[in-house]
Parts: sequence; C-alpha cells; structure tokens
Amino acid sequence: MSKTTRVPLTALASVLNLFPPDGRVWYKKKRNILRMALIAFCLIGMLVVCFKYGGNVRKHLWIGIGGYSGVLFFFSFFPTYVFYRIRRRQAGPTKADLGFMAFLFLLSFYPLIMLGMVTADIVQGPIVKVIHVEEKWDPKRGGDMVKTSEGTQYEIADRKINMREGGTYRVKVLKHSKLILEAKRQR
Repeated sequence: MSKTTRVPLTALASVLNLFPPDGRVWYKKKRNILRMALIAFCLIGMLVVCFKYGGNVRKHLWIGIGGYSGVLFFFSFFPTYVFYRIRRRQAGPTKADLGFMAFLFLLSFYPLIMLGMVTADIVQGPIVKVIHVEEKWDPKRGGDMVKTSEGTQYEIADRKINMREGGTYRVKVLKHSKLILEAKRQR
C-alpha cells in the first residue's frame, strides 16, 4: 500500500485568505486591488479592440491582451504562497524562498513588456508598408518568420499568407508585436 499525502485545506484557504484574522475584507487588500485593476485593464482593452477593429486584427489583439493579462494574473498568486510558507516557519525566509521570489519577479517582466507592446499596437493600429523579404524560416514554434532588407524580423500570423525569399510585398503589420497579418506580392 502506498501512502498518499493530502494537501491541507488550510494552505488553500490561507492563499485565498477570504476571511483574514485582522478584519480586513478581501477586496481592500493591495494585492487584490492590483488583480482587479489588471482584470479591468484587460476587459477595457478587449472592449476597445472589439469596437475599433474587426476580423483578423481583432483576433490577434485579443489573443495578445488576454493571454499576457492571464499570465500576469497567474503570476500574482505565487508571492502570496511564498509569503504564507515564510510565515509558517519560525526561522524566516530562506535563500531559496528569496531566490524563487526574485526569479518570479524577473520572469513577470516578459509578459508585462509584451502586454505593453500589444497595448501600443491597439493604440496605433496596424500599419501598411512595403517590405523586401531577405530570408524566411520556420522555427517550429508559432509561425514562419521572415527577415526584411531593413533587418527587421516579423512573424507571419497565418499559414495562408504565402511569402517567398527575394519577393517584395505590401504587408499589413502590427508594428510593436512584429506580426504580419496580410501580404500581397508587388511586381
């Protein structure tokens, strides 16, 4: 027979901390106010995208703002858990706890920067420009990548967009996210 360890419900309840002992209600805590602000930012951004853009542009902007906001929301629960673990110990924080917190803090910068880029794309909108494709490759992750004669790298948003090396194209791009939404070959 194997022994199974059960996760105590007190750990889950202390992370959520709906009924704190000091009498503060959950919606007045700073971390929950920041989470609510992040969700409000995400919803307002999605509404703006809904009314301002359509079709393919809307889809990619929604994916960007919803995805990066969700990742930041998910990261916001880790510090609460680490602080709970530190409080339970009499010795205080260990180097591993502090290292884990520093790692999560640095890790959360990437979705924060990418959320800023998606927000800049929402404000600016897609731009149309003419590019000459120098190189095209498939990195086996999201979509094909192209490098232009200007030295800029873009990701092709859809497999239906057919671009070849050495061709000149009129493209619709999201400038900050570096995403090609449409392409027409120029003669």
